[in-house]
Amino acid sequence: FCAMGVALERKLDGNPKLWRVVGGRLYLNVAEGPQRRWLEDVPGNISRAEQNWPRIRDRAPKDF
Repeated sequence: FCAMGVALERKLDGNPKLWRVVGGRLYLNVAEGPQRRWLEDVPGNISRAEQNWPRIRDRAPKDF
């Protein structure tokens, strides 16, 4: 799923052409706009995504 989407409590598809490796982990984004936003604060967005993931992990993308 899109790294910025998860940081915003959403499940969006990831685009394999829009990626970054941070700390040995692969992060995808859905589009260039969300990727630019994600890159503005990578550590903060990763932290938010890690906090959000347990709440959204079992929800289907259509439920957002």
